[in-house]
Amino acid sequence: MKITIACAASAAFAAVALFSAPAAFAAPEDEFLTVISDGGITWPSEKTPEVIATGHAVCQDWDNGATFEQEVADLTSVTSWSDYQAGYFIGAATGAFCPEYEWKVS
Repeated sequence: MKITIACAASAAFAAVALFSAPAAFAAPEDEFLTVISDGGITWPSEKTPEVIATGHAVCQDWDNGATFEQEVADLTSVTSWSDYQAGYFIGAATGAFCPEYEWKVS
């Protein structure tokens, strides 16, 4: 339960960070990459398209009825991220690409 609360808090923080980011960004993808980078999530530059695709996949999962807990479990099973990092990534992806689902991360 504590992990879920911490993940939800990190996800909510990431989503809020997107809305308080400067409007000068050219695309939601740029905002998303900046927020996750600022949150301590790193990746090799050649993996950037995959990172963006994974962010968009979060929204597809929301469309298909996934829960926050399922999203965290999915990400931590295919990455070396902590639950907190997975939650942060999910919040950033949701805020950037499908804000209509923010209720799932707050």
